[in-house]
Amino acid sequence: MNGLLQGLKVLDLSSVLAGPLTGSFLAECGADVLKVEAPGGDVTRTWRAQGEATDQTSAYFSSANTGKRIATCDLKSERGRAWLRDQLADTDVLLQNMKWRDLERMGLLPHELRTSFPSLVHIRLVGHDMDPSRLAYDVVIQAETGFMSMNGHPDKPPARMPVALMDVLASHHMRAAVLGGLYQREKTGLGWYAEVSLLGSGLTALANQGTNALINGKTPQRQGSSHPNIAPYGDLLECADGQLVLAVGSDAQFEGLCRTLGMEELLSEEAFHTNAERIVHRAPLMDALNEASKAWAWKDLHRALHEARVPAGAVLDVMEALRQPGVEARYVVEEEGLKRLKTSAIHVGGFQAGTETA
Repeated sequence: MNGLLQGLKVLDLSSVLAGPLTGSFLAECGADVLKVEAPGGDVTRTWRAQGEATDQTSAYFSSANTGKRIATCDLKSERGRAWLRDQLADTDVLLQNMKWRDLERMGLLPHELRTSFPSLVHIRLVGHDMDPSRLAYDVVIQAETGFMSMNGHPDKPPARMPVALMDVLASHHMRAAVLGGLYQREKTGLGWYAEVSLLGSGLTALANQGTNALINGKTPQRQGSSHPNIAPYGDLLECADGQLVLAVGSDAQFEGLCRTLGMEELLSEEAFHTNAERIVHRAPLMDALNEASKAWAWKDLHRALHEARVPAGAVLDVMEALRQPGVEARYVVEEEGLKRLKTSAIHVGGFQAGTETA
């Protein structure tokens, strides 16, 4: 991906997470990305975890802003606006998440830029597309798109997901909008203006849960990690020294699970014959499976399930996940002595004379 967008100039006026992640993705693809911060700096420079060192850039800021050049400029000043117009003269992509009144003050209204810079691909992030004036942060969108209502356990209050997933989802929509705009420009010579909303990013990500609600007229309820349509899927197996999560999506896989655990008798019970029946009788099913799994070390059971073609995963903490073999080489970058995760999981392969390279 490193040279995919070589020669592309990106002006990143965005702040916090969704827009900056988009800029970092473009930088990883080889674009020259200039991030412009107000004199006070991006707010995420101050968002430090408890105990985080204060003598280096915050981890939060680093997660979305490495690979860029950084400039500080007051774009609301006359001098700043003049500098901005000079930058836009040869900019290919503009990213921003500003309020409309600030766009007016800075001379960044979409129709004005379209007239002055017709080839510009201009992408704006808003919080609520039905009410763009509202301030919106990730947790607000998690709440107002139904995610918090579904997240957690039925006997506990709604819970925020531990990653700002609405921002991450919005960033992926922004990336698609950028690439779509570049393709449009390639065909017509003209750029485009596109808006991505945090609200829309969350709503469209409801996917099967949202469609379940629309078709069945029932709102999804909190049920821990269990899947509403499949069992056992998302359900945990307790082992002697850890946990595995199951992703059993077929009757054949369920049979493999039972045989691996030495619980073949479950296959003859009518309550577990089909997926629909297993959903209804999920609790007694998991009680029975866990009685058997507690005798296993998780690594041994993980290996046995893999050999039986039964989908299951180890429940790792974040550091364990990042220390898996090959992860750092493939998904971690280092800049100025700080490590961060890449923003893209795309690895472009080349095919030449029947040989694949990546």
